[in-house]
Amino acid sequence: MWKKWSAFALLAALVLAPLSACTPQQVCTTPTCLIAHWPMNEKKGATQVQDVVASPIFNHGTPQPGPVVAWPGFAGPTSVTGQVSGALYFPGNGATKVVVPSTSDLNLGYGSLYLEAYMAPVQCGVGAYYPILDKWDATGQNGYTFYLEGVGSGQVRAALRLGGGTFTSTQTFPANFQPPSAGTWTQVAVKVDGTSGVFYVNGSPAGTFTAPSGSTSNTLPLWIGALHSAPTGLYHCEIALDELKVGKVNPTFSGQ
Repeated sequence: MWKKWSAFALLAALVLAPLSACTPQQVCTTPTCLIAHWPMNEKKGATQVQDVVASPIFNHGTPQPGPVVAWPGFAGPTSVTGQVSGALYFPGNGATKVVVPSTSDLNLGYGSLYLEAYMAPVQCGVGAYYPILDKWDATGQNGYTFYLEGVGSGQVRAALRLGGGTFTSTQTFPANFQPPSAGTWTQVAVKVDGTSGVFYVNGSPAGTFTAPSGSTSNTLPLWIGALHSAPTGLYHCEIALDELKVGKVNPTFSGQ
């Protein structure tokens, strides 16, 4: 009898072990369902920027051109004080970024898209762009880019490049960050539900637009803190990012 039960226990362990090794996905009950969430709390020496959402996998990123550094180093993304704990600062050279490998869940459909972050841009003035995240293919004109545009002295607005179109918020907000800790943090988001697009600044609507149809169909990695293709006529500027999120619209709450 002992041998019989021992064999049963061994079989049960072999069957259940793979199940226990999997990270279960939580059922989404909110208006937007997160695909990835990078808190950006990495400190000096970190060689991975962690995603904390398994949907269905973790979309961890690699800091480039080297590991995360402490202020005032610029050999990689710089650890600074954020809105929520730490944040990462990108010094405006285009080479400093976080690279997240392309996955099927990051190839979003245009009609169900949500992007959000706390951001602290420095003051660069009119004609500057501040990269947040990018998975846009210039050749096929598919994918998405989230960035800021300088529109005046100490003021910026949010911008979304989606497929072949570019859309901007109607509300501006401060660009006055002085690393590693002084300046204004602003929560900025954009949601696309069907053809209805809305920008949000600190949780309040900040402009609407009609979104194109389509989906991301490229294999480009998602870049954080840099763009694969710069917006025409604009120059790169500095920005700190915190609590960066990518998601989809929950069909239960969809207005389409």
